[in-house]
Amino acid sequence: MQLRSLALAALLCCATAAAQRIEISGRILDARGNPPAVAHAELRRAGRLEPIVQVRANPDGSFALSANGSGVFLLRLAAVHHCSVELPLVVGESDVRERVTVQLPTLPFPERRDSVLVVQERALPETAAGILLTLREGVYTLPKGARAPQQYRIAIRGGGRGVVTASVRDSLVLAPDGYYSGVRRDSTFSFDPAELPRPSDALQVRCESAAWQEVADAYLALARYQRALTDSSNAMMVRAARAGEFASYDPSQLHAMLGADRWRDTIAARLGSVRSPLAEQMWLLFALALPPHGSSDELHRRALQRIPPSSPLWALDPQLLFAALAQRPDGERRAFLDELIETNPDTTARAVVAFTELVGASAAGDRQRARLLYAALTERCPTHPLARTAERYNPDRRIRIGAELPDFRLPGKQKGSTVTRANLLGKPALVAVVFDGCQPCVERLEELVAWRDSTKRPLRLLVVSIGAPSGDLARVLGRIEHTLATVPRFDAPELEPLEIEGYPALILCDERGIIKATSQELRNLRTDVGRYLDVQP
Repeated sequence: MQLRSLALAALLCCATAAAQRIEISGRILDARGNPPAVAHAELRRAGRLEPIVQVRANPDGSFALSANGSGVFLLRLAAVHHCSVELPLVVGESDVRERVTVQLPTLPFPERRDSVLVVQERALPETAAGILLTLREGVYTLPKGARAPQQYRIAIRGGGRGVVTASVRDSLVLAPDGYYSGVRRDSTFSFDPAELPRPSDALQVRCESAAWQEVADAYLALARYQRALTDSSNAMMVRAARAGEFASYDPSQLHAMLGADRWRDTIAARLGSVRSPLAEQMWLLFALALPPHGSSDELHRRALQRIPPSSPLWALDPQLLFAALAQRPDGERRAFLDELIETNPDTTARAVVAFTELVGASAAGDRQRARLLYAALTERCPTHPLARTAERYNPDRRIRIGAELPDFRLPGKQKGSTVTRANLLGKPALVAVVFDGCQPCVERLEELVAWRDSTKRPLRLLVVSIGAPSGDLARVLGRIEHTLATVPRFDAPELEPLEIEGYPALILCDERGIIKATSQELRNLRTDVGRYLDVQP
């Protein structure tokens, strides 16, 4: 099945754009049924990090929030020193009014505290970099002369991995990762362990709607399994790295260790008792997270039958869809995905599938399909972040891997001279568009100097400078052989063929002028230049 006309896509886009009213209320409590010191509720679209709306719970733990929209949303309920929980909310053709009460488990604080550090606001529990706090009369404070960041988190170490939290003595901000960051009110800093709640692993979710309760139960089971899979995978990779035995790392062992077969039996049992069609789809979505039993896995087959391409639930984890289709015939796979792109009401589901297929079509050299997918993504999902990322896969873009470097005419170093595409042919070449005062530009060129010093491979370097090079830029250019072209300003018409999106702009070509890599791939010139020159088309 091919993607249909953009006229139909535009019509569907308008049809699915109708927003419904969403009203959610409830209470956020700790494991003992008491309101936490600070708690928040927020609503965001599935696949997005930033919330549409975020409210702070009242002193009794109660909250109420409202928004407008359609598709799949995630309600996050969080409290300081506690694990946050997310619940899915599917908004279709009618308004949604729901009420939920949660009792949150505490963060996994180590049973003993060997040390407490104040760390950066976006630090994760595994962080080892921070300022060691001093324990004085039961309270942790900054050592003399140390300066804590204005926005911070706290990592507690001892008897387990560090846990990120914050001090309730300061203002608190709920970050997109579900942890709180503290914002200091004054120049002092202290953290009292007495603020920490009694440890508890219990999580209770009580929904007023029986149908929502069924969906929530299935989603929480899926999230728990995926979290355990991620944690076990990270631990196994760390052990393999320490032992130097990467070849022995087998992800299939993790599913066995986590009891995938037992979970499969649980899913089958729950499918026989749920009444909500959405709950049935959610349990089948969970089944897709488990390894299949051969090419005819019954649960995987049933998932593709019962979760249609138009189901917004695919937005919760589109990668599960690709896993389900991996063993299906190519025609069936493409038909399912194309129908999803056209009919799914959720922007994230459409965008992720269209983008993944676009990347595949670009790699396969299927420009016709890539052109259709690119149009569907940018026309139907223009506000999704992937629509902008997709620009580099535009099959009609001039600066892309596999395309010929376009003709250009740049002012050379000598007055009246020019530099053209023809000057670069015959040897591999790197075009670097830079400007004075751009520190990343200098860093990339220093990486190229290091690569140049480590190899005898031929490479022409064309440096296009916006304004005459000086300072650090002139210094690093003095260390490497290059051809210099200079344009007077950022919007110089001579730069138009190079489709500049940011600086430094890098284009690596082979001796025929075929583009091998662009800025997106060339993250470190010391290692990436040689690697991409060796990549065969």
